[in-house]
Amino acid sequence: YHLLDASKNSQDNLSNGLQIKIYDKAKVGEGGASSVAGGLLHPFSPRGKLIHFGLPALEQSNLLVEKAAIYQPLCLIRPQLYRIALTLANVSQLQETAAKYPDLAKWMSQEEISTKLGAQSMGGLELRNGCRVVDVPLYLKGLWEECNKKAGEANGSITWEVIRSTQEDPDNYPSTKRHNPFSAMDFSKYDTVVLSAGSGILTDNLIKCDEEHPPFPVHLVRGQSMEMSFSQRESNESIVNEAMLCGKYISPLQSSAVLEGSNEPNKRQKFVVGASHEFQEIPLTPSELADELKSRSYSLAPHLWDNGTIDRLTMGVRVQSHRGKFGRMPIIGRYSMLDGQYETAADGAAKYDDSIVHPNLWIFTGLSSRGMIYHALFGKWLADAIVNNNEEVVREHFDGFDWWK
Repeated sequence: YHLLDASKNSQDNLSNGLQIKIYDKAKVGEGGASSVAGGLLHPFSPRGKLIHFGLPALEQSNLLVEKAAIYQPLCLIRPQLYRIALTLANVSQLQETAAKYPDLAKWMSQEEISTKLGAQSMGGLELRNGCRVVDVPLYLKGLWEECNKKAGEANGSITWEVIRSTQEDPDNYPSTKRHNPFSAMDFSKYDTVVLSAGSGILTDNLIKCDEEHPPFPVHLVRGQSMEMSFSQRESNESIVNEAMLCGKYISPLQSSAVLEGSNEPNKRQKFVVGASHEFQEIPLTPSELADELKSRSYSLAPHLWDNGTIDRLTMGVRVQSHRGKFGRMPIIGRYSMLDGQYETAADGAAKYDDSIVHPNLWIFTGLSSRGMIYHALFGKWLADAIVNNNEEVVREHFDGFDWWK
């Protein structure tokens, strides 16, 4: 979206418009961690601190969400969400947040939380005015439709091509290095290549690296969630269709959100409960996952855990950047082979000869669990830099953007 937007004002833009081709291993909104993300959009850390660039990031993300909602209105699940306080330290932290940012955060007492949400707590925040719950796959599909419209208006084109890998091994994800599914492709015909494949940048060997010598200060983190359903007919209790978080989160799925106000109690409410934070090589088993999520989220929705049904498990792998001066920041900028620290064979040949090499290669990764809040703002900055062919353009907004190099 931002490449198409930035190219409109570029003097270097071709007369026939910008031509963009996206290669992925799945259709729009159907692959990677984004396809199973919780979609909780807000600018605060777990302790209620405003994250770096939190306010402009929230603004930019909402601009894109509103564009997508024109085509996919059901991508908007809830116009608010709730951060729950479970300890006295939480209470102090979140009350301070409400005092500092009253337009975004409203403190609610223990009684108010119990009455409105049914959660067992010591109080909490209602996050609003742009803080919302988004169905991420529907959002991506809506944004894709907007990009197609934008490309047509600029006499350009944008296409999405699904590339299938013949060596998928999801059971060993993310520890097993897999064959680069794009290795046989000729990228020299393109003026610019942008790698924004999330964990696939590392696990699919898109750049020269291995797990022991990654080119970036990052960890791959597996996240598993559980989709659960609940029927009021099976219990005398009901569950509010609201999103709550306290480290873990419970959020209504779109099929449950549209039931609000329905007089059909036999229909099942659907929720996602997430997410684990796994660094180990072997994934948590379903029972281990259920135990972890229940222990951390039971107080948010006891009726769901006591009377609900686990329908399915989902899994994604995030690229989590190391914590720095400004917290965990995304990785954007120009990428050169000299940036990466990788080994060579005895004869001097590159160890990973199927990696993508291009003279004008850019990178966008490391969003981890802050993809919804950071993707639009950092994507806009990166697009401006690419269109101007000048990485230093990003520095006008974020002086330390190249912290990862």
